[in-house]
Amino acid sequence: MVVEFYAEWTIPYISVTAASTATVGIMENMGQGEGLNVFSGTDSVSRYFDPDNLPLLPLVEIPSKLNPLRNEKVRIYAKMLTAHPALNVKALPALNMLRNEPSAASKSVVEASSGSTVLSLAMAARALYGNDNVCAYVTNKKPSDQLRLLRLFGLKIALYGGLAQQEPHDPKGIMSRLRRLAKADENICYLGQYDNDQNWKSHERWTGRQIWKQIPKVNVFCTTVGTGGCITGTGLYLKSQNPSVKNVGVCNVFGDPTPGPRHFPGFESSNFPWRETIDDFEEVSSVASYGMSMQLCREGIVAGPSSGEGLCGLIQYLEKMRISGRLSELADPETGDISCVFICCDLPYQYLDGYFDRLPESQFPPILNQVLLGCDQDKYSESWILSTRQAARMLSCSNQRKQRLRECKRRSNQTRMADVRQRTFRTRFLDLRQREDFETEHIPQSMSSPLKSLTPAIRDLFGNPETLHMIWTGLQSKFIQGEKELSPKKLPIVILCYDGDTSQMATSILRAKGYTAFSVCGGFCALKRFTPTRKLGDGDE
Repeated sequence: MVVEFYAEWTIPYISVTAASTATVGIMENMGQGEGLNVFSGTDSVSRYFDPDNLPLLPLVEIPSKLNPLRNEKVRIYAKMLTAHPALNVKALPALNMLRNEPSAASKSVVEASSGSTVLSLAMAARALYGNDNVCAYVTNKKPSDQLRLLRLFGLKIALYGGLAQQEPHDPKGIMSRLRRLAKADENICYLGQYDNDQNWKSHERWTGRQIWKQIPKVNVFCTTVGTGGCITGTGLYLKSQNPSVKNVGVCNVFGDPTPGPRHFPGFESSNFPWRETIDDFEEVSSVASYGMSMQLCREGIVAGPSSGEGLCGLIQYLEKMRISGRLSELADPETGDISCVFICCDLPYQYLDGYFDRLPESQFPPILNQVLLGCDQDKYSESWILSTRQAARMLSCSNQRKQRLRECKRRSNQTRMADVRQRTFRTRFLDLRQREDFETEHIPQSMSSPLKSLTPAIRDLFGNPETLHMIWTGLQSKFIQGEKELSPKKLPIVILCYDGDTSQMATSILRAKGYTAFSVCGGFCALKRFTPTRKLGDGDE
């Protein structure tokens, strides 16, 4: 049925693109390019956020390797609500709640959420009303990178203490405080995702209808339970089409939270009509949720830990039915297939630390050349690498200054000497090559400061991790011990080595310490072609 539907559904797209000569006429007949997935005009983003203007969000059967019951004719599909423009399941409730609260256009919108809901509210409020006054009330336990994400999307943040995930109807909880705040201040709009019927009705309107249109013979629907909006609305619609559909809600294990879903005691008080639709509940640990999410991502179904929790809960439910000998009760009487759908709620990227905190290191591929994580961490910049011509000009300026100072000294013109010192650019050249190489040939006025570990035999420094670490360690030691020969920091200092690589690293280290350091492209070997060199004793002072 799915293949037949998609073949039929894509016919308009094929017919439009196949006849390029008719494209202009079709666009005119469709107004804003409806059907071509093109949105333009002053309300383009508003229409782009409206699911009624979009192709159906994808429904993707998971690979057999993630479906342990595939041989039992169980088919499991991921409903990719992450494919909505807001990239998460909460986009639909956010849109529906805002549409049904016109006063939100001119008020400060507040919500107790630190993730998908408030992000979706912020985007939808701008798209619908041009309102950028949205404030997220967030636990003070939220990681700093997730707080930065909210600010990136233009959200104001108000922190609260105590429990991170509070019971929605606790009179001392954050949701109750926001209800009181909205009643006391007419400029505040609190949509209240946990109480607002437009939450679950959005899924009845869009999610349930889409799934039924894509798989009319769906047998089991499963999703995690946060506010309960998705399981309630989607479940009600599916049961209205086929009362035998089983709806399974998945909750966190008490005291072991996965971001997004709640444990059952925290959900049970919900006023949504969930008791009319949820047939069974499952609990899933955070470790299992993150692990399944990681497997989904690796197979190309990119989804966060709550999505992994939903799939784990669905498989648990099916396994219980199999063990009890009741799996066949779920099957379609005509095909014998058991078609199951779970929701992919959001993406994994904002939860990265959670994967590595909960899952064993053995589940992640190794990092090669780990020695580099402990060295060479300072910034590099191409603007700090001088061409040979630039370096030669700097050397020439430095030599001219020295000649002027000698002339002033011969004439005993102290005033003129002070003036020259103030106005003339002075550059120092520090040569890291071995002493014997310096004595054989060097840039005039350069200073020898050999790095013990540096030899002409080193090639491709940045391609040899062990050598790189050795050189970096030597430079760190040198610059800690040799601070006096480097000062003052404001005056330019050009670092020379054999081929330019070591001097690039030295420049990076010195820049991090506040020095105005430069390297030369190609190092001493390249620079000597553009400037005279000397042996030790040939006029050096």
